[in-house]
Amino acid sequence: MAVSYHVRSCSLPARLQPHGLNQIQQLLNKVPTDKNNSLSLLSELYDSVSNLFNDSPSSLLLPHQSFFTHLLDLSLVHLDLCSKLRDITCRIKDCLRDLRSAFRRRRHGGDSTIRCHVKAFIRSRKSVHKDLAKLLLLLKQVNHSSSGSSHPLITLLRQVCSQTCYSFRTVLLSLSTVVPKPRPSRWTLVTKLVIKNVTSTSVQVQTGHRNEFQIMDEELRRFCSAKEIKKERIKCVITNLEKVDVAVEDLEESLESLYRRMIQARVSLLNILSLHI
Repeated sequence: MAVSYHVRSCSLPARLQPHGLNQIQQLLNKVPTDKNNSLSLLSELYDSVSNLFNDSPSSLLLPHQSFFTHLLDLSLVHLDLCSKLRDITCRIKDCLRDLRSAFRRRRHGGDSTIRCHVKAFIRSRKSVHKDLAKLLLLLKQVNHSSSGSSHPLITLLRQVCSQTCYSFRTVLLSLSTVVPKPRPSRWTLVTKLVIKNVTSTSVQVQTGHRNEFQIMDEELRRFCSAKEIKKERIKCVITNLEKVDVAVEDLEESLESLYRRMIQARVSLLNILSLHI
C-alpha cells in the first residue's frame, strides 16, 4: 500500500511588504515631532521593525548580510545604552524618594538636617551628570555607516538606528542639564536681576523650555542658599520633587518597554540570519 506524504510549504513571502515599510516610514516621520512621546513611538517603531523582519524573505536579506551583521553589533550598543540609561533613571528615582522622605520627616530634624539631605541629593546629581556625560560621549562614537546600498529596507533601518541615538541623546540632555550657579553676592541687586534674566533666557533657548529637572535643580540651589527656610519655599520644593518623581517613573517605564522591544527586534533578525549559517 502506497503511503502519501503531504508536505506543507513554509516559504517566506517573495518580497518585502509595502505596508510594513510604510508603517516604519510614518513612525520615523512622527518621532522627531513628538518629543513628549518619543520613547513610546520608538517602541512602536521597533515593533514594526520586528514584524517586518518576521515577514521579510530571507533571500532579500542575504545579499546584504554584512550590513545585517553590523546591525546586530549595533543593536548590542543600543541595548547597552538603554540599559545604562534605565539604571541611571532608577538611581535618580531612589535619590528622589529619599529626599522626599526627608522632607516628610523634617519636623523631627529641623532646618539643618533637611539642608544636609538636600546637599547630599545635589551631590548625587553631580555623580549622575558624570555618568550621563560618559553616555553622551559613547553616543558620539556610534558608527551607523556600513553599507552604501540604496535598498529601501536598509535605508529605513539606518534611519531607525539614527533616530534611536537621537532619542537617547534627547533623554540624556534632559536629565543632565544643570541650571548655572548664581553670581557671587557682591554683585548689586540690579546686576543680579539682569544676569538672572539672561541665564534663564539662554536655558530656554537651548532646550525650548525648562523641564522638571531644571526647575528642580534651580529650586534646590535656592533652598540651600536661603538664610531662612520658609514654609512657602518648602511647599514649592516638595511640589517640584513630586513632578520630577512622576516624570522619572514614566521615563523608567518607557525605557523598560523600549528595551524589551529592541531585544525582540534583535531576536527576529537573528532568527532570519540563523537559517543560512
